[in-house]
Amino acid sequence: MTKNTVKNLDTKSSLAVLEQIIDTASNNFELKEILNNIVKIIGQVVRADSCFIYLITGDEVILKASLQPHHSSLATVKMKLGEGITGWVAETKKTVAISRHAYTDKRFKVFGNLPEDKYEAFVSVPIIFRNKVIGVINVQDKKTRKYLGKETNLLETIGKQIGGILEVSRLVSETNVLKEALETQKLINKAKSILMKSAVLTEAEAHRLLVKKSMDKRKSLKEVAEAIILASEVTR
Repeated sequence: MTKNTVKNLDTKSSLAVLEQIIDTASNNFELKEILNNIVKIIGQVVRADSCFIYLITGDEVILKASLQPHHSSLATVKMKLGEGITGWVAETKKTVAISRHAYTDKRFKVFGNLPEDKYEAFVSVPIIFRNKVIGVINVQDKKTRKYLGKETNLLETIGKQIGGILEVSRLVSETNVLKEALETQKLINKAKSILMKSAVLTEAEAHRLLVKKSMDKRKSLKEVAEAIILASEVTR
């Protein structure tokens, strides 16, 4: 597929792209994996050199996925609503398309650790859910490139269609994190109770002992708690 392929995008092929995105989401509820798959699909269809997806948390727009590996940059790249082109799109719900010298745009925010800061062309579209912006898709090219209406329309359509998918996935992820935290706390409380009885310790002393063992063994509190519980059950 060449960059000219997108010139021939019609309604049918656009739907095929959306179906591909929906399929990848329906087979995996893990938000990180869904985002990574979406940036790959967008990058392939639009033949872009870079694709970022940002999600809004509170009053910040935070980088969550990248077509190119930026492991150290993810989550450290963030802007306030209205800050940078990305923040401006998030705040105004409007698309921005710049064919050359994107880095000279007065709204552009430079992050020294992103090579994409020097790319020429830039398109930014909002991700919408229930008429509210929940994130932003950024597509960039190293060389000058005039984005066609069909290209920006496709990106805007994707931004509208994936809003619900990402919001549901985010809720599922947050629920799983909360569930994991509650289960871990239950294990820690049970382990503390065992230590309090077996070693005649106060709750504070039992907690400090758990933390010390965690640090000494370089294990998580959950792992230490599970080991204490298992040892207690074996010696019964």
